[in-house]
Amino acid sequence: MKFVQSLRIISLISFFGLMISLLVWILIAEHSENFPVAAWLIIGVVPLLFPMRGILYGKTYTHAWASFLMLFYIAHGIGELYSRDAVIWYPLLEVIFSSSFFVAANLYVRASAKLRKKSQT
Repeated sequence: MKFVQSLRIISLISFFGLMISLLVWILIAEHSENFPVAAWLIIGVVPLLFPMRGILYGKTYTHAWASFLMLFYIAHGIGELYSRDAVIWYPLLEVIFSSSFFVAANLYVRASAKLRKKSQT
């Protein structure tokens, strides 16, 4: 039970860490003038709003499909790390938070399923 709760806490910290780091990256860091900030917010942050309620309530189904959403952020962060010359902190945080959410959410789904199966017997 304690292991499941710690996995849930790790996934929550990773999810909101990713959201906050993306917001800081989009709103504070320098960008090219060709792409408006509102478009960056819609593309980068709005997809994270869809699973937020289920993640806050600890729904295993939401954790499962939100972990697949993190694959987009992992790929984006790796692409930005590869192509950036200047500041690498924002894409590095994106890769770290999205990867840790991916792992913690998958382990949370697995552990809570085992716990549920054990309690039914």
